[in-house]
Amino acid sequence: MKPFRPFWFVALAFALSPLSLHAAPAEAPAAVSSSESAITDSRAVIANDKLSLTVVLDEGRVTGVRLADKVNGRLYDLGTKLFEFSGEETDDEYGKPQEFTRSSSCWIASKPVAGKIEAKADARRLADRVAGQTLEIRFAWDASGNEVVWRAELRDGAPYLRQTVTFTPHMGNGDIKQIKLLDFSADNARTQGTVQGVPVTINDSLFCGVEHPMAENSVKDGRVTGLLARKTKVANHKNLVVSSIVGVAAPGQLRRTFQLGYVNIERVRPYEPFLNYNTWYDIGYFSRYDEKAALDVVRAYGEELVKKRGVKVDSFLFDDGWDDPATLWQFNKGMPNEFKEVRKLAESYGASPGVWFSPWGGYGPPKDARIAAANTGLEKGKEYETNETGFALSGKNYYKLFRDMCLRMIRDNGINHFKFDGTGDAGKVQPGSDFGSDFEAVIALIADLRKERPDLYINLTTGTWASPFWFGTADSIWRGNYDHEFIGTGTHRQQWITFRDANIYKNNVAVSPLFPINSLMVHGVIYAKHARWLNEDPGNNLPEEIWSGFAYGTQMEELYVTPSLLSQENWDTIAAAAKWARGNSATLVDTHWIGGDPAKLETYGWASWSKEKGILCLRNPSDREQHFSATPASLFELPAGAAGSYKLVSPKGDTAPGDGTIAADKPLAITLKPFQVLVFEALPQK
Repeated sequence: MKPFRPFWFVALAFALSPLSLHAAPAEAPAAVSSSESAITDSRAVIANDKLSLTVVLDEGRVTGVRLADKVNGRLYDLGTKLFEFSGEETDDEYGKPQEFTRSSSCWIASKPVAGKIEAKADARRLADRVAGQTLEIRFAWDASGNEVVWRAELRDGAPYLRQTVTFTPHMGNGDIKQIKLLDFSADNARTQGTVQGVPVTINDSLFCGVEHPMAENSVKDGRVTGLLARKTKVANHKNLVVSSIVGVAAPGQLRRTFQLGYVNIERVRPYEPFLNYNTWYDIGYFSRYDEKAALDVVRAYGEELVKKRGVKVDSFLFDDGWDDPATLWQFNKGMPNEFKEVRKLAESYGASPGVWFSPWGGYGPPKDARIAAANTGLEKGKEYETNETGFALSGKNYYKLFRDMCLRMIRDNGINHFKFDGTGDAGKVQPGSDFGSDFEAVIALIADLRKERPDLYINLTTGTWASPFWFGTADSIWRGNYDHEFIGTGTHRQQWITFRDANIYKNNVAVSPLFPINSLMVHGVIYAKHARWLNEDPGNNLPEEIWSGFAYGTQMEELYVTPSLLSQENWDTIAAAAKWARGNSATLVDTHWIGGDPAKLETYGWASWSKEKGILCLRNPSDREQHFSATPASLFELPAGAAGSYKLVSPKGDTAPGDGTIAADKPLAITLKPFQVLVFEALPQK
């Protein structure tokens, strides 16, 4: 059967050699106002006004995959396979395991099916609030009884398409070692970073990748691949689901489209400021605290920030110190009511308690005590599993205990925020485990906890890295390096700010350019009685730390602050910055790095833009005056049609250069005094 090819396939045949990918300007298929699907004997198409994907069919097999980028007028050949599995299976004749590879070139079990996605107006995930289309193809595997279903999902107006492949064994466990969802040749392709789980881009206008922080999305010798390796078998009748995305962006809008048009739409909880106090450095620092101390600090923040100044506080995070290390995740004797009384008080201020848990057991002497106490008196086979990093979350016994304690925290104590601190051992499988690593275990755990409380905030800290695909699971991850340290010049507080921001740059911006820094835990503001050299502020630098911390734009807004150290003016500054950040969250969601490297004492900062305004924060980490110059068009990454001039105003009283009016295409020149922090809103002018 000779397949019918739409007109743009004919154009493609002249432009491309087989299995190659070269984008060329061309007339895109007619735009549609919403997504749609079409199926014939020779093709299955899913499309909206931004892109379309066509699966070419010939005599019951997939023979080609094509993508049309309607935004840029480019056509792409994505090869001949929708997916490829590899692993081991038993040879019937000799009973020995044999390596195998299966792909979408096997027989299609039934005709492709188009479906509709209904919009859910009250859904937490933004993608679920938008209607769309699906395209589904079922494949006949072989006599081993495995089932494979490929599915494409495209929302109305979305600049990206998601593909999922579901593998289900029905005659015993499936030994899948690797799933490959992307495999094609490409010009002008590059991997966006040096850490695991980053996307690939092509022509600075197309992005793609397997949606997993442990995915290997790479480019080698002009070939793009996206795959996920596995170390455990798929249990009989259980589903293994792996997904990938491909999306398109207008010229100059790759970062914004990827971060806001894709990540923020698909993530489990869309960006929203989450202001929280943390007990670390304050009532607990490698020490135990009690209910009275917890109640006192909630009351202090509730009265000063919430009641007196009208600030919304989301959570009070009770870090290491609530448990008894001589037990395994049981409350210490100073917390006889667990967090129940704390919950009542927090809720009276419109907040909830949050809690620290360390999957690997914590740090220092408390960690040693927990591990020593864990298996005392337990029968063989019932021990809580460990590895070289501490407790092994992927161990069957430890996973059950840890999960049960987390659920107890939600059900009995009203926890709205988990800080999971310390997940490691991504390369080892625990005997008898259902998970290929501790990371697989924590991903499964978080999914279970969200079923119990969908509005949970999950902060996944030590052990993570700058993959944007974490946000299908977590709400924020750790910036990397020590909790706090000091580099550069100036007072200890200035050196701490430089250290904080240098690690945002080094561990995230520099190694993963498309990573959304709006979702980092960075240890925001530290002014606490047990914080080394940050328990005082002789240089009166706290306002700069507060404003830079909030104007940076991360949704994880942390206060490691002892209430008794604050003056009324300090409380006023925190309140002003917090209220301003929440009121400007629709713009700050777009935050991205500008300028240089803080560790080199170069001027740096953050910019963000929305149709309502731009926001600019600059800091000079040097003890010498420095000059900064760039066009607003480049700072804000302005799209076509954006305003051409802006008026600079400052929420913190900074003086704008000149009369404050700036042109988008003319350099904005600013001189910064030593250690100065400037914050401006750029209001579009007619």
